[in-house]
Amino acid sequence: MADGMSFDRYIDNPSGGSVFTNRNIYKNMYRRKFGNILVREQGQIKYTVYKSSDAFDSYYIHIKVPSEVIDNFYYDVVIRLFTDVNEKKNNANLREYAVQFYSNDPAFVYTFANTFYKRKLFINDLKPKMAKQAIKEKAEIRNPGNNVWYVKSLFFAYLIMEKYSLFQRAMLDQHAKKYKKAELLRNITQAETKIADRQKAQKQLDDEKRKEKERAIIERQKQLRTQQTHSTKIAKATKISKVSSTTKVSKVSKASKITPKR
Repeated sequence: MADGMSFDRYIDNPSGGSVFTNRNIYKNMYRRKFGNILVREQGQIKYTVYKSSDAFDSYYIHIKVPSEVIDNFYYDVVIRLFTDVNEKKNNANLREYAVQFYSNDPAFVYTFANTFYKRKLFINDLKPKMAKQAIKEKAEIRNPGNNVWYVKSLFFAYLIMEKYSLFQRAMLDQHAKKYKKAELLRNITQAETKIADRQKAQKQLDDEKRKEKERAIIERQKQLRTQQTHSTKIAKATKISKVSSTTKVSKVSKASKITPKR
């Protein structure tokens, strides 16, 4: 393997530390979330495979990773699998290949782009599609230690690759087209644009939820008014019934006091 991290190793222990006690909690959480997404997406995720003719035996897997929150909204996630120039290139399984990443998911852009770039985990060919500031400046507030950690869109990409057997050379070769940097760049949305689209979609979702909540409140108020009106009608009907009954009893009582003439 080239001097880097494999995708399996990233999933197993992204920080590379000796102790990682909560890994199963994270793994189970992301697998559960991804399961819910698959149901929503009816089990279909779009991806494109590119194979490079470089000396590193590189494969680029461009995946449209669905947003967990926004329906019909997809992040561009690209996984590059490659190996050392001196290693054999006929491995059937590429799980031990080194990995590099790109994602226009806001969590990656704002928190990890600089970290991944410095650790040589960022796909250099895709720098034009990343926010320049995110590459140049460390995320002082979100990631002051410049640590490599889980990014949800990358974890989902890993699960998608497992689902479609995209660690197997035979499957990759079956779907691969020749790698052209310009073509891949054309098919990826600029990070700033994707984030602006995400913010717009979130605002629309929030507005819809607010309107739905307002409609629910109005409907509840209508139901309460209807119940109150119904209760008032019942109360009036009961009162009228009681008055009517009292009147009848009174008339009968008075009639009983009249002494019949003899």
